[in-house]
Amino acid sequence: MELKLQSILFPDKEEYTDYANLFYKGGLGIQDKEEQCFVFSKYSTCDFGAYLNAFSMKKWKKHTKIGQTSLKLIIKGNFELVLSGYHRIEESAKRDVLLKKEYQCDEKTEISVNIPNNKETLVAFELRMYSDCYVYGGGYYAEVNEEEFNEVRLSIATTTFKKEDFIRKNMKMIKDEILSKDDIIGRNVYLHIVDNDEGRVLSAEEFEGEHVYYHRNKNVGGSGGFTRGMIESIRQKPKATHVLLMDDDVVVLSESIKRTYLLLLLAKAKYKDYIISGAMLCYEEMDVFHEDVGFLGVDGGQNSSKGHGKIVEMAEMLQKEEAKTKKADSYAGWWYCCVPVTMIEKNGFALPLFIRVDDTEFSFRNNAKFITMNGICVWHMGFTLKFNYFMEYYQVFRNFLIEEACNPSRGRRERIWSRFNGLFLSEILRFNYNAAEMIVDAVRDYLKGPAFIEEEKCQERLKTMSAKNADMKDFEEFDEYGVDIDSIYQEDYRSLKDTILYRLTFNGQIFWPKKWLRKGPAAVAHDWFYNPQRQCLVDSVIAINPNAYTAEIRKLDKKKFRKVMKYYFVTLKRYRKMHKEVDKAYYDRRKYLTSYKFWKEYLELEKYQ
Repeated sequence: MELKLQSILFPDKEEYTDYANLFYKGGLGIQDKEEQCFVFSKYSTCDFGAYLNAFSMKKWKKHTKIGQTSLKLIIKGNFELVLSGYHRIEESAKRDVLLKKEYQCDEKTEISVNIPNNKETLVAFELRMYSDCYVYGGGYYAEVNEEEFNEVRLSIATTTFKKEDFIRKNMKMIKDEILSKDDIIGRNVYLHIVDNDEGRVLSAEEFEGEHVYYHRNKNVGGSGGFTRGMIESIRQKPKATHVLLMDDDVVVLSESIKRTYLLLLLAKAKYKDYIISGAMLCYEEMDVFHEDVGFLGVDGGQNSSKGHGKIVEMAEMLQKEEAKTKKADSYAGWWYCCVPVTMIEKNGFALPLFIRVDDTEFSFRNNAKFITMNGICVWHMGFTLKFNYFMEYYQVFRNFLIEEACNPSRGRRERIWSRFNGLFLSEILRFNYNAAEMIVDAVRDYLKGPAFIEEEKCQERLKTMSAKNADMKDFEEFDEYGVDIDSIYQEDYRSLKDTILYRLTFNGQIFWPKKWLRKGPAAVAHDWFYNPQRQCLVDSVIAINPNAYTAEIRKLDKKKFRKVMKYYFVTLKRYRKMHKEVDKAYYDRRKYLTSYKFWKEYLELEKYQ
């Protein structure tokens, strides 16, 4: 039989209007809502070799059982179809024309061309218009053997806390475009909405429908919410075979879910236990790629395996498509992450970390392998815009120390500590005493052992920590300082003399009279970007988030400096004395903390039905 693997997509919603280059390049398509098509003008050329429409030929052949592939289009007009294959040579895209054919379709017509056998990474087509052309749709198809289909029941589990607008929009789309269809995908996709706000705003009645389930849940963070989604996916009748974990604050296309399902349906035996990891694209700049698989770098930071940047040009898409994910210390983020139920049943649910590192830990624990694919993605609000110290410092460092205790790995702890010390120093040197203290708090709370994260009072601790976040205000309140916001991420030269004085005096906080300090505030970045020359021997800084257009004044305070440094050294001493014992406690408790028995009690499942 013939099965459609990938639909041709169009920028048919207002939010995609400015990013048509994700769908096609060249000719300006005009949407005709009445005819339900896109119209391309005479003598224009439209290239569908774009991120959402290029066909991942190499990966479909590698990971699945498919035969002859073909391209089908529903179209009216006179045009030339050019089918091309693409692969990467060094940093450039190499194009090979696979076929050319002219058509004269006076009426709405379905055309079909077999794709010649090839070893190309991506396959895409161009239309060269000899008249106005009306494109109604189409897709890439493959010959498949129905008897070789895998048994797939895909549960989409999304957990939300006060993101009602996103949830309602995404759930309506899934119901309308997937669940309402009487096909193999529509019959085998299920939807679990986990509401960590205990049903205060959302209600079960809003999501009524076949294969749709609504679950009231305590505010137990992402780890608790996603675990609840996993549990309910296993408990549903019939039991899910795969769980697609998806953030609440994302924009997603039904096509990504369909491609995911078909990959699972057709997967070769050796790839059945792989995680399908969708890419995170930036909500604010929709043609910017952030990450699909990440890894823990040598600096102890979380990094994208394929780098960041735009995905407009073919060379950029090929780089993302051909890049190999690092085997060691790799993870998939739970903004869009499809895991086999067998993995959960074998190695357990999430660790109760509330938020951050739970997805990383799950990948590490399972020694996960990944499948990524061009066009399987979500748009998610950028981390820079959402940056706050509670999340990026306290949660990340505390949870990474716990993760490492549960899944010890040679060299990972050293990298974590390297980043810990580096960020602690960078914050205290730019007078961000609360953030520096939060980093040390993370170590303190890790040392409390597994009993701490098992208890409800842990959540109260999180509220205390979040109160230490920067008090960022609208940037317009700081107009008097005349700061050039565009220069925040600019590297500045620092002399050897300044470097020595900066380090010896901890930026004027010891051995340096206040009267010798330069008058501030000096403009610095609010996030990880560190520019010591800007803040060198100055009495204050203005920390700026140029993305959110907010800022905060921070003043040198020697008393606070001494207090935080003392806290740091006392904690460091305690860590050296206790960490082996604490590590063992976490390691011995890890299986229980990821078990159904623990989570049943922790989530109060009998109460929240």
